Amino acid sequence: MTVSSFPQVVPVRLHRPALRPKPVRYRALVRLSLRRHRGALAALTVSSALLAVWVLRTAQDVVRVRAERAANSCAEAPYLQRCDLTVQHVSDTLQAVQHAQFALVVVPALAAALLGAPLLAQEYERRTHRLLWTQSVPRQRWLTGELLVLGGASAAVGLVAAALGTRLRTVTSPALTHDSSAFAALPYNSFGPVLATATVLAFAIGVLAGELTRRTVPAVVCALLGHAVVLSLLTWLRRFLQPTLTRFPPHGYDLAPDDWLLRDGVVTADGRRLSYAQCGSTGCPDGSRVFDVYHSASQLWPMQWTQAALTVPLTALALLLVYRSIRRRRP
Repeated sequence: MTVSSFPQVVPVRLHRPALRPKPVRYRALVRLSLRRHRGALAALTVSSALLAVWVLRTAQDVVRVRAERAANSCAEAPYLQRCDLTVQHVSDTLQAVQHAQFALVVVPALAAALLGAPLLAQEYERRTHRLLWTQSVPRQRWLTGELLVLGGASAAVGLVAAALGTRLRTVTSPALTHDSSAFAALPYNSFGPVLATATVLAFAIGVLAGELTRRTVPAVVCALLGHAVVLSLLTWLRRFLQPTLTRFPPHGYDLAPDDWLLRDGVVTADGRRLSYAQCGSTGCPDGSRVFDVYHSASQLWPMQWTQAALTVPLTALALLLVYRSIRRRRP
């Protein structure tokens, strides 16, 4: 009778599959985003180049007009007959400067409408977010890759526009007239760190609008309205960003063109401050002296950096709300 042997147990090592797939690198997401948005980025580059040519040419015209006015000695006595043509050139150049500054102010609005708002709104409209968010790439990581490309493009455009506006501000300083002071609403928002940070903030507002509305056209409208509201609020707030100065000149309206007059009037003998309108038809009381409440030209750049610092937490808050929203939203 044959005795069968017991079967031998051979140990086998089983490789357990990874529970989590290897995360996709941001480099790959950035390359993918660059390919997806190459048309918009190319158009953005061409538009920035055209804007740069326009602004630099306008700045060159300002330098030429300043030299012409100095050569004809028309700065101190522009009412002379020989200065009529120079005064007309100054007026035309200032109008061209205002047009260029208006174009620079529009840059943040375009970043909000053309780059920020469609970023998520188009994905929702086309239903492509269902495909994107069911892949191995987490939705937050995918959004970060998109923000690195489009947000970086917005920041780059904002920096270029801020540099161009600063160049325009440099050649027009000191101001040719009181109306062209850098504290006015149009020049102030068209140069320096205010314009650079406003562009990034407008882009973030556009992304948030696209996440909330999930439609491209409503997102564009909401982004533009949101940017306009924030810009108006910061423009109103800027007078409080630096301490005001008070002076008592011998007569009114003698501030430098680059200073920003906030309030003026007279101080009576008993210390009351009255505006010129409060003096009435009988005139101001005897013994009154003139006062001016203003911001000096030296406060311009501190005010710019303070306002720029205020936009940083607003930008971070808008992007944080976007990340929170897409994490909770179902595909």
